[in-house]
Amino acid sequence: MKWYTKLLVALGVGTLIFVIVGFAYIVRAKYSMNEYAVQVGAAFNAATIVNATETHTDERQAVIATYNGQSSVIVPENYKALQSYLRRDHAMPFYARVRTDKALHVSICGCSHLYIVGDKDGQGAMIRFETAGKTFAMHVRGGDLWDKIVKVCMDGTSKNANLPL
Repeated sequence: MKWYTKLLVALGVGTLIFVIVGFAYIVRAKYSMNEYAVQVGAAFNAATIVNATETHTDERQAVIATYNGQSSVIVPENYKALQSYLRRDHAMPFYARVRTDKALHVSICGCSHLYIVGDKDGQGAMIRFETAGKTFAMHVRGGDLWDKIVKVCMDGTSKNANLPL
């Protein structure tokens, strides 16, 4: 075989492997994104049931956000807004790393944990969601999304203020 034939065969095999790995990633990402959306919804639905009659402030029954040394209890009326931000244009990155020590931490009834780190430009955020022995890493994006997430977690909305701890 001539050297250029070997080169063409190697390029063909390399392209085939790249396409197969790409399709496997796309399928895995799609299933992970769907399960992430379901699990986030389930966690907040459980918190809504627990806090239906009164807003609890203890870690085992409340949704508590912690960021920059400040903590607040997210009231049930703000769960829907936060869920919307956590699902906005979400996508599973090929490689994701979230530093949990500098992240906005949201504890949902002490069982599920969200670690959220904003992008440098503030237009998106990287999320690590731990629940029921599963871990999801997702990226969300939208107009000034990081500021909106921090505001709804720490302050609340204009109609429903969160409870500072």
